[in-house]
Amino acid sequence: MSTITRDDLYALVWSASGQEVSLQLGISDVYLGFVCKALDVPRPSRGYWRSRETGNAGPVPELPKPGPGTRQSWRKGDAIGFARRRKPKKLKLSAPQKERPAPAPRKKDGLHELVLRAEEDLRTAQIGSDGFYLKPRRKLLVDIATSAAGLDSCLRFASLLFNTLEEAGHPVGIADGSEILIRVDIDNYDEAVKPDPARPDSPLPWAPRRPTVVDIGGVSLGLSLVEISEKQYLAYAGDGDFVPVAQFNRAEFVGYTWNTYRRRPSGRLKLTAYSPYHEVPWRHQWVEKPKSALGDRLGEIVAVLESGAIDLSLRLEKAGRFYK
Repeated sequence: MSTITRDDLYALVWSASGQEVSLQLGISDVYLGFVCKALDVPRPSRGYWRSRETGNAGPVPELPKPGPGTRQSWRKGDAIGFARRRKPKKLKLSAPQKERPAPAPRKKDGLHELVLRAEEDLRTAQIGSDGFYLKPRRKLLVDIATSAAGLDSCLRFASLLFNTLEEAGHPVGIADGSEILIRVDIDNYDEAVKPDPARPDSPLPWAPRRPTVVDIGGVSLGLSLVEISEKQYLAYAGDGDFVPVAQFNRAEFVGYTWNTYRRRPSGRLKLTAYSPYHEVPWRHQWVEKPKSALGDRLGEIVAVLESGAIDLSLRLEKAGRFYK
């Protein structure tokens, strides 16, 4: 197949339905969406062709001027890379489609709406049976698991991540239940530590009712943020309390004491992205290290999510799941 330019692709997608254009290019309708996004070419909205038949479709949007990273052409077999736009002064989101997660607007203070909705629930949450992690009463919340001490760090990074994704054109929200999306099991271990399923000594006390998802080109990816737990050497201080051995002062406690290793929240974060589609598994994790904050890796995270969405869309089609 010959190379198609950005101008020709724009003319093509506004002259025929997505199914017809996909057949002509020899790709799927889902993959056509990724090609249009990579070349920053607007596509007709769902129901456009029916509206045009009745004369209610409205004007065709102009082709945006190409940015510094916008591709000018595409050929079948080429790797897809998404165009990067300059950060908008004011974020404007179109009305959400019924079967996709509703994109949440941003607030002036920079905190994402999903985070603001959950903040009060998390700050007033009780401590779970493990003695550290928060257990909110409501279950329809953003997918965050943290201790009270790590809460502020989790909220700040979640807002930063969600706002960055939406500035790249990928809305974030809680799955609305219009399609079956699962949440995979998430633990609070470092990726280098393998939890013992027969003896989970530091389980998370809660899980959200629905997954938090980012919509990339019509494909949903689940997102979960967890404060990592790590083993610490502790001394028993009485009344069920344990104190790090390095901080333990025998003069403050009376009677016999003993030492043990137990898992406790570390303050470090782990972001897990996963496939919410039962028939096609996919997962990627980013773990915060003492000298490597997740907030410094946002570009990498967005790139991996975009690449994962493309891979997932192709695998979903092979599995017999299609998106119109």
